[in-house]
Amino acid sequence: MEEPNPFFQKSIIDDSCLMKAGMMTVGGGAMGFLLAMFMNAVEMRDLDYGRTRQSTRYVFARDFAKMKGSAKSFAIFGGLYSIFECQVEKLREVDDGFNSFIGCGFTSMLLTAEIAKFRGLMMSGIGGGMFGWLMYKVQVNFMGH
Repeated sequence: MEEPNPFFQKSIIDDSCLMKAGMMTVGGGAMGFLLAMFMNAVEMRDLDYGRTRQSTRYVFARDFAKMKGSAKSFAIFGGLYSIFECQVEKLREVDDGFNSFIGCGFTSMLLTAEIAKFRGLMMSGIGGGMFGWLMYKVQVNFMGH
């Protein structure tokens, strides 16, 4: 059993699953946008040097569409993950890595439900759950949860 952190103060965000989901959705969207911006910055491009203005406009439009798509995906994942994790935490009344495992596992299963069959769903759930558990451990060990 983990000892509670004496410096941790409860706030309205800790009690409300809806507030957590909103914060994770906004944060996930911002993170997805910034990561896509970085990935687009390091991508190699073929530019038409004769028509630089049109070529640049086209590249910016294409990159912005990629960044929007990435932001949307991260926002959806963050919102669903926080809803699942918060509900499991309220149901179990314990804050531990198992909540993150279940929350991330259910989220990845839900997002792959349209394209995967049963075995793919199970593998997605296990992989997502392991990722969630690992991120919980990183949060506890390096950020002082």
